[in-house]
Amino acid sequence: MKESYLIPAEKLRTFGEEVFQKAGVPKEDAKTVAEILVEANLRGVDTHGIYLANLYVRRLQKGLINPTPRFRFKQKRAGVGILDADFSLGQLSTLEAARKAVEMAQDAGIGIVAVKNSNHFGAAAYYAEYCARRDCMGLVMSDGECDVIPFGGREKFLGTNPLCCCIPAGTYPWFCMDMATSEVAFGKIRAAAEAGKAIPPNWAVDRNGKPVTDPTRAYAAVPMSGVKGYAVSLIIEILSSRLTGMPYGAHIVRKFDDWENRAFMGHYVQAIDIAAFCPVDEFKKRMDELFADLKNQPRAPGVEEILIPGEPEWRTKSRREEEGCPIGEEDVNLLRQLGEEFGVPFSV
Repeated sequence: MKESYLIPAEKLRTFGEEVFQKAGVPKEDAKTVAEILVEANLRGVDTHGIYLANLYVRRLQKGLINPTPRFRFKQKRAGVGILDADFSLGQLSTLEAARKAVEMAQDAGIGIVAVKNSNHFGAAAYYAEYCARRDCMGLVMSDGECDVIPFGGREKFLGTNPLCCCIPAGTYPWFCMDMATSEVAFGKIRAAAEAGKAIPPNWAVDRNGKPVTDPTRAYAAVPMSGVKGYAVSLIIEILSSRLTGMPYGAHIVRKFDDWENRAFMGHYVQAIDIAAFCPVDEFKKRMDELFADLKNQPRAPGVEEILIPGEPEWRTKSRREEEGCPIGEEDVNLLRQLGEEFGVPFSV
């Protein structure tokens, strides 16, 4: 088994911030991107964590990501706008979209921002939680490079197309559903291959569309729950690319493979102001009532506790804030090499 190292989150954030600055990203923006990446590590979503700094920096070096973008936001209606990201780091453009969505929601009751000319934004939960912290319901979606077959197909056509919804509560952790619309994110298949582990037969198919358990033979992921996941994924594709005229499916640049072309990513960010419907404190009490009732439901054999979506990530974050984030040996070496190149030491 490959070794991993527990590294304090603050150390990871500082490293990321310094490396991004060396790559030409302004200090505050560099700090923001590093924070969002490490937040994924803290939540246990390591496939979207600090190791992606290497990918982003390489694309910055190639001029494929703009380190100093000029966002152009056009409000089309009271609660609707389009944000041209100017090929920024996806974390920055999506957070800006969340800010605009919340601003419009506080005025119109709802705010929707379609983002164009963006890049991979990492884990979606950060932006939906931004909305929830401001007493809004947050809904975040994005298309992505195709790694998933359509239901009934055998050729890649859709991305893993993430969907995240975050809703605040009172004493309980807020509801936070953050998921790929494939059976799993393709990063988990890639991680299994790197770890030399088998995958369940319902995760991926080979080049002929047949299920595989050897992740090295995986050609594409499959939609979650068959036709249902396929339909949801297609909705996300429509909201992310068809509203903005961005590429879809196989036309989206593969960020790990294409070092000649910019990505033209599309995202969808929505905020709903709870106060437009009822007093926020009253709503949060209703949420707590729902969650308390949910948790008191009879449990299936062998189940210790019924969990709220997002609760496992909350607990992981609490533990990792104390213990540190586990970073695998391969990623440690990757970050160490990146640091050496930019004069930013990375040690464990």
